[in-house]
Amino acid sequence: MSHLVQKYIKDLPSKEKDFSINRKAIRLDLSESPYSPSPKVIKAISEAAPTINRYPEILGGCLRNALVDYTGAREEQIIIGNGSDDLIELIIKVFVNSQEQILLPIPTFSWYGFSAKAQNKEVIFVNRTEDFSLDVNALVQRLTPKVKVIFIANPNNPTANLIPRSSIVELIERVDCLIVVDECYFEISQETVVDLIDTYSNLIVLRSFSKGFALAGLRLGYAIANEVIIDYLYRVAQFFHVNRLAQVAGIAALNDLVYLRSQIQHLERERTRLIESFSKLGFTAYASATNFLFIGSEPLGIPSSDLVNLLRNQNIYVKDCGSLPELNGFHFRASISNYTDNQVLLNAINKIISFSMLG
Repeated sequence: MSHLVQKYIKDLPSKEKDFSINRKAIRLDLSESPYSPSPKVIKAISEAAPTINRYPEILGGCLRNALVDYTGAREEQIIIGNGSDDLIELIIKVFVNSQEQILLPIPTFSWYGFSAKAQNKEVIFVNRTEDFSLDVNALVQRLTPKVKVIFIANPNNPTANLIPRSSIVELIERVDCLIVVDECYFEISQETVVDLIDTYSNLIVLRSFSKGFALAGLRLGYAIANEVIIDYLYRVAQFFHVNRLAQVAGIAALNDLVYLRSQIQHLERERTRLIESFSKLGFTAYASATNFLFIGSEPLGIPSSDLVNLLRNQNIYVKDCGSLPELNGFHFRASISNYTDNQVLLNAINKIISFSMLG
């Protein structure tokens, strides 16, 4: 049957199950929250479970209303999605045709490029500066009439750095295409351009419940843009776009911001401790506005692929970033977990360094 599959789909890699990962493994490779969601979320899901024989509300229902209070946007400026990944695909589907292009500053979140390739769209890559800042001039220079969308992760993934608001505004004002600012770490970074939606008609802001609200397993995200953009996105989205349990969980999470802030405070304390610890061990520990750290291992002369494999042998998983475009083979990303898991990671890395020095 492979002759029936479109060629560009054949070129995509197959997905594999994580059979080799032990359930007791320390997973620091997916930027997940180490904390359980709010007890109010658990209660809301439990109470809604008997009603899942009914379809969920369309257009986001009551969750869309709850996001009005949380974001300050109007209801007609918000679309709910099955995770922000779903909305990335939807934006490309609605606004980019087969002859048009997507512009990406790299390194960045890999799903933008993958989603484009999965829909047979051309991607133009533009390097960031040496400190991973946004090179606005370079982006503008690569702009052509074919470019329809530029994706900007803020904070960026995997480099964890924030893009100054002034750079985003400059880019928006200098281009004639859509600018998608992915703020999936907003609850942690507290930096946003949502207030600019009414000013710039070409701006879309993405958000997620996966990170700060600890709902990664439910796949829940949303986008904010002007009413025209939201209307077109909803026209193409599935009729029942987000499941009932995810919707009630999102509402409950928004109703317990005290819990959210307490978990963020725990995370921030661990983030500070980890940055200091990695720096003392000789790594380059970059500043982070996220729930993960971007670490350079070049000062120690240990390729990140070697380090990742040695950690995996100890049932500890971090993300090797060394092979990503514009990186040099000496970078990895590690989620910030609870104190116990973080200490296990530090102890394991300390042993690896000691053996490396002895060798």
